[in-house]
Amino acid sequence: MFSIATDAAPGRPNEDFIVVTPEAAVVVDGAGIPFGGCEHGVVWYARQLGIGTMAALVHAPNEDLRLILRAGIEYVVGLHKDTCDLTNPGTPCAAVGILRVGEDTVDSLALSDVSVVVDTDTGPVVTCDLAIEELSGTEPDAVRGMRFGTPEHAAAIAELVAKQTATRNREGGWWCAAAASEAADHALVRTVARSDVRRVAIMSDGASRPVDQLDSDDWPSYLDRLAKVGPAEMLRYVRAIETADPHGDRHPRTKRHDDAALAFADLSI
Repeated sequence: MFSIATDAAPGRPNEDFIVVTPEAAVVVDGAGIPFGGCEHGVVWYARQLGIGTMAALVHAPNEDLRLILRAGIEYVVGLHKDTCDLTNPGTPCAAVGILRVGEDTVDSLALSDVSVVVDTDTGPVVTCDLAIEELSGTEPDAVRGMRFGTPEHAAAIAELVAKQTATRNREGGWWCAAAASEAADHALVRTVARSDVRRVAIMSDGASRPVDQLDSDDWPSYLDRLAKVGPAEMLRYVRAIETADPHGDRHPRTKRHDDAALAFADLSI
């Protein structure tokens, strides 16, 4: 049912991961300081978290999605708690999204800024946890008026990351998957009646950029384009917009390109 695509930012390993079954999709957007406390790194963490979360979902297909994510986080912790320092602030972390299509309902979960979009007869219903932006400010605002590669741009990113790190995974802050499974309890969840749903999509923030950073689409136009061209071409569309603005003059952002992962299904067919 799902068609998928993922693409690394040029010149770097892909820290996004996506895994699907006919009924479900999991997207993981990895982050963290490479090898900061963990000998495996961000790419490994994102893949293991995606695999563990999907395995839990397959094992218990009707379970509460927060408990599914909790099981996924615990699975990864069990893989490297004896070899890595999971208390190190640089240990890998991730935003996570889960999309589950059942006979009667469509369920969404977002922990941090993965977007799960359920398109209904009355318009898109978007599940995305933007607490990180509410607390630390948005990436475009942090670097507005600054070009890639300048000392000012680098300093603004460092300041933004420091704000984000200071409020991560603590009460009153924002939450992501890392080494504490209770982060899953803070995920946003939503259920929509299956009969009301036309199409669904789940994506990392590198794939949602046309809506939230590149000012080229809103959610209805994004979904229309996605339904027409499919995920792989949609990611090429994102890259084309980024490439046309190589210095960040038109679209201020912290990264010229970002890893992107995207899954889509048309439920009306």
